[in-house]
Amino acid sequence: MRFRLGFTLGFSAGYCLGAKAGRARYEQIKQLVTRAKQSEAYEVASDKAKTLVEDSVERAKDLVEDRSDSNGHQPEVIVDVELVEPSPGPPPAGSLSDDPPGAPPPPSL
Repeated sequence: MRFRLGFTLGFSAGYCLGAKAGRARYEQIKQLVTRAKQSEAYEVASDKAKTLVEDSVERAKDLVEDRSDSNGHQPEVIVDVELVEPSPGPPPAGSLSDDPPGAPPPPSL
C-alpha cells in the first residue's frame, strides 16, 4: 500500500512539474541526455558495465557447471537444521490467566 501511495504521489508531482516546464524544457533535457550519451565518459562507463555483466554471467555458468555432474543434474544438498523451541512470551490479550509469564504451572493434586 505504501508503495502505491509513494508511486502515485511521485508520478503526480513529476507530471505537474513537467507540465509546468513545458515543451521547451523537455527538448532541453532531451538534448542534455543525447549529449551525455555521446560523451567519452558514458562510453567508458557503458563498456565497463557490459564487461562486468559478461564476467558475472561467465562466473555463474562456471559455478553451475562445477556443481553439476556430467548429466547436468544438481547434487543433492543436505542441510542440518536444529529446531529450537520459542521462548514463552506474555499471554495473549484477553487471556484468563492471572499467572505472570514464565511462571511454573500450579501443582496438580
